[in-house]
Amino acid sequence: MSGAREAHGVITRLVSRGRDVIASLPEPERLFDVLPVPTRIGPFHDTDALEDWFTANEVACVIDASHAFDANISQRAAVVCAKLSLSYLRVLRPAWRATGQDRWTNCSSVKKASDAVPPGARVFSNTGWASLPEFADFQGQVLYLRQTHSGSAPPPFPFVKYSFGVPPFSQRNEETLFRELRINRLICRNVGGAASMSKLLAARRLGIRVMMIERQPPPAAMPVVETVAEALAWEANA
Repeated sequence: MSGAREAHGVITRLVSRGRDVIASLPEPERLFDVLPVPTRIGPFHDTDALEDWFTANEVACVIDASHAFDANISQRAAVVCAKLSLSYLRVLRPAWRATGQDRWTNCSSVKKASDAVPPGARVFSNTGWASLPEFADFQGQVLYLRQTHSGSAPPPFPFVKYSFGVPPFSQRNEETLFRELRINRLICRNVGGAASMSKLLAARRLGIRVMMIERQPPPAAMPVVETVAEALAWEANA
């Protein structure tokens, strides 16, 4: 199960070991290279569909390196693996932690974060186009939504403006952008990792308040590791 950056490291190393690997992505990759193995693209709408796919492809072991906020994928994969007696591992990088220099408010959802935005706030968010319905009751002045590719549908609300850019984004670039847009609130999901932290470092430097969307917990009673190296060590003994 792919979607996170770690999936590429895991798959590349498994192929080098001579393993027969098949991948699944909920949508086409936009930020990474194409996976070097047969890949199914599209969501599984229920556990039956996922079970049928596992069975048809004779899956014996599942390394779940899906996105930190694709909790439905992980929960379904864990349920199916338990039912079929398949080995299952969740790869989930550590979440970000606020320091004494940060001004964070933890929120359980994008909607909760949106509802907490005060009138007149100028907000930057990288929660993705699919999150826009959760901003329907937004009371701030403007919401800048990061987009990493052109061709997006027009914003569904008049307060939304797109901010286009191609990653990686440096802290300096993020600081410059936030100053130009006069941002005073940042909404983001706690995906963890160094690659996406530049916006948080910029917010820290500029004193911007952050509405941090918390992750859902990983599947209960299933093994979880944080790194590619740990996943490969687990697979060698699975």
